Amino acid sequence: MTEKTLKYALRILVLLIMPLFSSCLFKNDMSYPKILGEVLEFEVEGQKSVKIDKEKRTIEVVLEETADIKSVNLKVFKTNPEAECKEVFQGMNIDLSSTVGFVLKTYQEYDWKIVTSQPVERYVKCDGIVGDLIIDVSSRRITVPVSDKISLLSVTLTGLKFEPEGSRITFYEEDTQDGEVKRVPMPELPLTLDCNKWRYFIVEYKGSESRWGVNLVHKEVNLSVTEVNAWAKKVDVSGILADPAPAVLQYRKKGEEQWTEHSELNMQGTQFTATIPDLLPETEYEVKVVSGDESSAEVSFVTEQEATLQNMSLDNWYQGGKNGKIWYPNAEGAEQIWDSANPGSGNFGFITTTPVEDVAVPGDGAHAAQLESLKAVIAFAAGNIFTGKFVSIDGKGAILDWGVPFTSRPSSLKGYYKYSPKKINEAEHPDYSHLKGQTDIARIMVFITDWDKPFTVKTREGKFVDLENDEHIIAYGQLEESSEVTDYKEFKIDLEYRDTKRKPKYIVIVASSSKYGDYFVGAVGSKLWLDNFELIY
Repeated sequence: MTEKTLKYALRILVLLIMPLFSSCLFKNDMSYPKILGEVLEFEVEGQKSVKIDKEKRTIEVVLEETADIKSVNLKVFKTNPEAECKEVFQGMNIDLSSTVGFVLKTYQEYDWKIVTSQPVERYVKCDGIVGDLIIDVSSRRITVPVSDKISLLSVTLTGLKFEPEGSRITFYEEDTQDGEVKRVPMPELPLTLDCNKWRYFIVEYKGSESRWGVNLVHKEVNLSVTEVNAWAKKVDVSGILADPAPAVLQYRKKGEEQWTEHSELNMQGTQFTATIPDLLPETEYEVKVVSGDESSAEVSFVTEQEATLQNMSLDNWYQGGKNGKIWYPNAEGAEQIWDSANPGSGNFGFITTTPVEDVAVPGDGAHAAQLESLKAVIAFAAGNIFTGKFVSIDGKGAILDWGVPFTSRPSSLKGYYKYSPKKINEAEHPDYSHLKGQTDIARIMVFITDWDKPFTVKTREGKFVDLENDEHIIAYGQLEESSEVTDYKEFKIDLEYRDTKRKPKYIVIVASSSKYGDYFVGAVGSKLWLDNFELIY
């Protein structure tokens, strides 16, 4: 072999082995599917509440006062089936006195943390309190602002609590004539003391003693309305009296001369709250508090709108879509308020939500909504209707935007329904397989929120509104039905307000012929009929 031939052969050999050599040098870039590691359920013994934030990957736990934060039994710890966790498992006792971190592993790793708080209710109760208590836990001292009309030389204490539930006050301290301090056994409340100085109390809790100080300080107060919270047909009023004397509220429409009196005030010392009912929506009023010959400044407020939504009667429908056969629960050309999964199921040849002339409230052009659970080749689908918009198909699931803009605060949702349930025969989701053979359940929900935008539901990913822990939900109510209802029945769902002061931005009304339809669980043939929704104020 000549030198030239040898060089050529070596060059070819290098080219052949380079890919093998490179595979040893470079990282394997095989792409694995991205599967999230998520906590679905979490419960510890003694918890008041828990909030799972999948986006921030945090679990926020609030414990009862009596729970041992350093040794809490983990009762429920459930992740998505693809995730593994070695640090935390059900049945163990964990120390939650500081942040606990753990890792969920799928093809990727996801860092999670548990953050725990344990608030303790502490209070001092007596006549004349005019503001918030200043509680310094580190020094065990509480400062209590009271009206300057109250004598500090003789104050009747009606409530005291310094340590967690189960603690007891064993002594209070008194100065003796020779300058010593003696402990006096604590009697049953009420207790009248000279509070023109710091008063000290001895508290026993779980075998340990602590010493708490209470200091009452005068605060100048005037008769006043301090806050108004106007709804559509009522207003909540808070205020302060100069002293614990009888008082009434007076109110009138702006510009009128005659005042109307409201005498039902809830008193706590010199502070009061009251609710004035039977007001008119979108109307300006004035209110003041009157005690004896004194009268506070007048405070103006405007009641909210008694808002409704288009097509609450469910009379208006039109057909559209690519094939012109998909039913939409709105008037054609009108603002879209209502939608269903029809735009998705319609692509597979079946429609789950349709208008029918079998109505609860007859009239020209009257229709009701019929929601029917059906099974196509690809998957089970529950009949449904909701305020918002169907976005797109997502594999076997769907992407939906729940909620439409809304700024009023109704007290309830009324309407009519009837229901024909079948036995559950579809249960694709393993967590609900035990429901097979049981009677299907219809559900109607209503809730108002202060989301900044509609909530995007992704059924394939299991992304749904956390109805219990979503901090943006202001009020919520629901109705569930599993019995046969052959004739239309009137319903009323009361909204339970979790916060009575925040103003809403969105309203969600959603109904389904199969409660667990989002998980592809239900009974083929279950039907729910709905007619004439109405928001009540």
